[in-house]
Amino acid sequence: MQILINFLSLSAFYGLFAVGLALVFGVMKVVNFAHGEFFMVGGYVLWMLVALLPGVPLWLVFAGALVLGPLVGAVMGILVERAIFEPTSKDAFGGFIASLGLSYVLQALVVLCFGVVSKSLPVMIPGQIEIFGGTLTWQRLVVILCGLVMMVALWYFLARTSGGRAVRAASQDRNAALLQGINLRRVRMVTMAIGAAMAALSGVLMASVINVSPYMGLEAIWKAFIVVIVGGLGSIPGAILAATLFGLIDSIVTTLGFGQYVIIIDTVIMLGVLTFFPRGLLGREAPPLDQGQVQRDPSVGSRISGRVSLLLTLAFLAALAAFPFAASAYYTGIGVLFLINLILVMSYRTVTSMGGWSFAHITMLAIGGYTMALLQSHLGLSFWAILPLSGIVAAGLALIIAVPVMRTRQFYFFLSTFAAGEAIRQCFIQFRGTFGGIEGIPFLAPPEDLFGLSFYDPVNFYLLVLAICVISGGLLYVFDISRTGRTIKAMASNENLSAAVGINGFALKMLAFCVGSFFAGCAGSLFAAYNGFVAPTDFTAQFMFKIIAAVIIGGNRTFWGPVIGLLVLTVIEEALTGANQLVPLFWGLIIIFTVLFIPSGLEGLARRVLTRLVNGKSLGATYRRGDDASRA
Repeated sequence: MQILINFLSLSAFYGLFAVGLALVFGVMKVVNFAHGEFFMVGGYVLWMLVALLPGVPLWLVFAGALVLGPLVGAVMGILVERAIFEPTSKDAFGGFIASLGLSYVLQALVVLCFGVVSKSLPVMIPGQIEIFGGTLTWQRLVVILCGLVMMVALWYFLARTSGGRAVRAASQDRNAALLQGINLRRVRMVTMAIGAAMAALSGVLMASVINVSPYMGLEAIWKAFIVVIVGGLGSIPGAILAATLFGLIDSIVTTLGFGQYVIIIDTVIMLGVLTFFPRGLLGREAPPLDQGQVQRDPSVGSRISGRVSLLLTLAFLAALAAFPFAASAYYTGIGVLFLINLILVMSYRTVTSMGGWSFAHITMLAIGGYTMALLQSHLGLSFWAILPLSGIVAAGLALIIAVPVMRTRQFYFFLSTFAAGEAIRQCFIQFRGTFGGIEGIPFLAPPEDLFGLSFYDPVNFYLLVLAICVISGGLLYVFDISRTGRTIKAMASNENLSAAVGINGFALKMLAFCVGSFFAGCAGSLFAAYNGFVAPTDFTAQFMFKIIAAVIIGGNRTFWGPVIGLLVLTVIEEALTGANQLVPLFWGLIIIFTVLFIPSGLEGLARRVLTRLVNGKSLGATYRRGDDASRA
């Protein structure tokens, strides 16, 4: 009976939270990464009411929060739709990336306002009842009832009202809905308000069950992604079905005492479903690549001469080589981390060239780091043998992940790699005997001496990483301009046409994914050797956000884009030393600004300016919203 009670409460929560996400995608064709932050807002609304109304009965405060929380969420949803999703309505990928930046902006603002420490709340409705040996708290009963009421209300709205029928029509065919006189702008606003309100309501319901914190939305969105991927993006029945499925699985696993493995088990199930149902159980296809993701870049015709490009490259390499001799030991260390991250962003650009953006690239860095730690600690292998092995292990794991996820497209790919990456990180935490748990594996040695050079010297280590970075960049560049690399980029621009002419898109995407992962794994071994230890806390979602932000802000038309983006982010991070909570705020704001106003990134902007200065040509076409080939 306890399993049944847990099943009902978990299913109600999963359904209430995930259905709003599915509804937004169904109508707006974009995944709102900031959906978790609306959940967070609901939790903080309840916490603030409890703090501001100390003498009021808790059940009355809770009832007020159940009304106020969704209202606040709905208003925020409308503002976000107007400010971000409406300007990017023709670029679903741009809207998604902007929402990713927004999620970090909202987290940073909450940290600034309320602090990073979690807030605990009392049980809002104390008491419990015994049902056939199972315990049902009044709090969980309210969660179940609210979930059922909201599902019935949403069904009635969609099936029995004119506004709901307009939402369904827009979800099925926006062009036909427009021809029927439906106001799509109003439909988008209503949809976003409903989705955000449902997320905020979930936050109110769960605030006294889990701690309220600035990052509670990031923890919840992982489960929502799992649910909507398995159920199918844009499918409300699919989201309800998947919520029920995972509610049952999680309740059984938790009741049997294996709750710490829930993330891993759910991810394995998700990958299994995607193997046979690439669109989820009841899902629909993601928007084609040529609708927003690959559009004309006005700077395509603005080319810098090969001599100028070569001179810029040589000047940049010379500056990097001279840097440790002019910098202090502290900034030399910053330079080492910059170069390691540079390998990471260049290899990530290779992954994006196949038309998919992976959130598991930071996991490949972790795989390389742990490979280095395990082989050095247990087998005593030399770093020079471990370096290529780290890349091979990372590429091998990428190949295993690629089998199910490469059958997906667009948002399915990003979200499934997000879930897979978190599951692998949980393996590092839970399997303590092998990976050291949350503390990780310490006491790692730097590379052995080479040609009489000791790599305990930070300058020597910097120059070693620079050499590996140059070699990696050169190999990735050769791959990029090779026939295979050009075919991969051509395939990404139109997968259907590529399949029609006999190109094996599946194999090419797997190749790009594994090549990028190989170099990320090599970077991981350098990262572990430099730090002297490796731990799961080193490979967080914020680290991955930095890599994505570097490619978005800089652009990825050439290798210069990620370099420029990473340089900008590193300068901001160092400038805000001592105010670390402001770093994600500025990063997020820059991402949103880039998506809205410089869609091909700083690289495209710099290219047109340099072209005008060097070649004396006009800047050409004026930037227009959505003119972006750099994020192909």
